[in-house]
Amino acid sequence: MKFSISQAALQDLLQVVVSAVPTKSTLPILSNILVEADREGLTMVSTDLDLSIKTRGEAQVDREGSITIPAKRIGEIVRELKPDTEIKVSVSGTKVKMNYGHGSSTIIGLDPEDFPQLPQIDAEKMVSLPTDVFERAVKRSAYAVSSDETRQMLTGVLFQLQGNMLNLVSTDGHRLAKAAFQGDFKGLEGRDLIIPPKALNQVVRLASGNPKVNLTVSRNFAVFEVGTTTVFSRLIDGNFPNYEQVIPKENPHRFHLDKEEFMGAIRRVSVLSDHVTRQIKLALKPERVELSVSTADVGEGQEALPVDYTGSEIAVGYNASYLLEALRTIPSNKIEMRLNTPTSPGILVPAEQEKEEDLLCLVMPLRLPDA
Repeated sequence: MKFSISQAALQDLLQVVVSAVPTKSTLPILSNILVEADREGLTMVSTDLDLSIKTRGEAQVDREGSITIPAKRIGEIVRELKPDTEIKVSVSGTKVKMNYGHGSSTIIGLDPEDFPQLPQIDAEKMVSLPTDVFERAVKRSAYAVSSDETRQMLTGVLFQLQGNMLNLVSTDGHRLAKAAFQGDFKGLEGRDLIIPPKALNQVVRLASGNPKVNLTVSRNFAVFEVGTTTVFSRLIDGNFPNYEQVIPKENPHRFHLDKEEFMGAIRRVSVLSDHVTRQIKLALKPERVELSVSTADVGEGQEALPVDYTGSEIAVGYNASYLLEALRTIPSNKIEMRLNTPTSPGILVPAEQEKEEDLLCLVMPLRLPDA
């Protein structure tokens, strides 16, 4: 194998695939990037067996072939070269020689035959998703994913088709996020997908500047195509819980308020909250909502905000960090909060939903000391 490529072009390709290279692995081949050269240019592939990234780029190929190269070593060498530097690469056996400027390096690679194969794509079942809508849905749902590996089905984001709405849902048992958008999603009918957030975040990163993301389901993989790059994500096994059961249908206590004012009050009051539970008290009263905290050996504080509410009083405890995370995902300046009972989940939504989209944030309550 022999080819020439600029530092800038090679750096761009490496930056695309390096995210799927595991930092630690018992399989040495996974620390390498598969490089294939043909008449059309270069193909690079990386994988940790759960997430794989494949991308293509232009290069002057003089001799076709393939090799796997240690990602860390080639990355460090290329990073130190100037963008306009021409790099000439030649491979003999497993030795990869790189000539550049007044210097050269030789890296020992591994046999490309040992590199894991990628799943095949069934293009007939492809669904196109607008990049901007997909990016918003991922950012507004993935934050509530669980980190508890004993509950595998909660460590990913649910993709669920209901009519012409695609729901992205995540929960860790303490909060829940649901972001949905309308579209033509033929090809996803009849199957719920649970996709790791790492893969979704990579797709969002790589989709910048591209108008659409193409999604295909191939056996136990979700395959995302963005321009000349393909992301393969192993689906998470298991059945996602019936999340609709935990969303209260009746929420008689509703009020609107400015999102930034609400977040500011939460931040100030929570300074004196318990560092583990982060609990604050939210007391809803006619025309105001009071936020307060009282923590032994720490201190106490309170703050009131005006709201458009005339109903009966209710007091609920919440984790301040969970409230803030949910509020950050709401795009509008005005939010609506819906409460049922002190032991029921609280719901946060935009005061006005965006056209053809739907967003809901749910936060489980904490028992108040005086309850």
